[in-house]
Amino acid sequence: MRIKMSQQPVFKSHHPDGFGSFAGLALKESGVPYLLQEADILIQGIPYEAATSGKKGTSFAPHALRAISKDFQVISRRGVDLTKLKICDVGNIPIFPVEGAQTRDSITSAMQALLNATSSPIISIGGDHSVTFPLVKAFDPSQSLGIIWLDAHRDLQDVFLGSPFSHGTSLRRISELPNVDPENICLIGTRYMDPLEQVFIEKTQIQELTAPMLEDAPNYRSLVQKTISEIEDRVDHLYISIDIDVLDPAFAPGTGTPVAGGLTSAQLLNIVSDLSVPVRAFDIVEVSPPLDPSGITSKVQMALLTEIFAKYA
Repeated sequence: MRIKMSQQPVFKSHHPDGFGSFAGLALKESGVPYLLQEADILIQGIPYEAATSGKKGTSFAPHALRAISKDFQVISRRGVDLTKLKICDVGNIPIFPVEGAQTRDSITSAMQALLNATSSPIISIGGDHSVTFPLVKAFDPSQSLGIIWLDAHRDLQDVFLGSPFSHGTSLRRISELPNVDPENICLIGTRYMDPLEQVFIEKTQIQELTAPMLEDAPNYRSLVQKTISEIEDRVDHLYISIDIDVLDPAFAPGTGTPVAGGLTSAQLLNIVSDLSVPVRAFDIVEVSPPLDPSGITSKVQMALLTEIFAKYA
């Protein structure tokens, strides 16, 4: 597989030297690494969890994913050959656990550098869901964005646990950005309902496909495809954010705020498989390896990445 780590100076010093990179990306072919501009897909880690309200552990997710990536499947579950895909792991974004504002600025700056360097899709591995706001903030404000938010929770609180920048407020902050029209936001798989968030959704016309709606739909895949397609037609770029707790805890026990009644892993993989490309950026967040000694949740995360890779192979 032709997958190598970027050696761009802005990222080189931040690569998680010592605990490896995705699928052995630190190895070189003929001593020459791929440049950012040559990669088909880029991956970055964001080991930040200071804005979570549940059990800790999401800061370990980027490392855990890289550790199991040695067993990366080069043929997707639908038979797509991934061996010629050029995947670039640019390492971890530097974070500051007790400095939320500094961390957000660091995330935005690193994401802007990638967006300016390449048009290839960028996949960010959290970390808690608060990291998505500074990632989305990095986009050019003159270009409209559609946001697809797969999550058990709505994350539309104005202030949560005393902070406007927690993992429970991330989508609210995103909805306030000048290039994000709330009508171009769609929540998928939600099932934890807060009264104030309900009022905000009704006021702003944010779209929502709750977990029960997907269960009751004659064809949930067609429903999701149609909704995303309509948003995609109205915007310049699409951003997909996947909180692993969108899955039922039976399929993803390693997360800090699990909610019963979620999607199956097959349903989530199908939703990702049905996406049209290109999608400008993805993130997968709220995986907490210490809460799942079996490693099931990290393996689901790996399966999601493989499904995304297959879209670009």
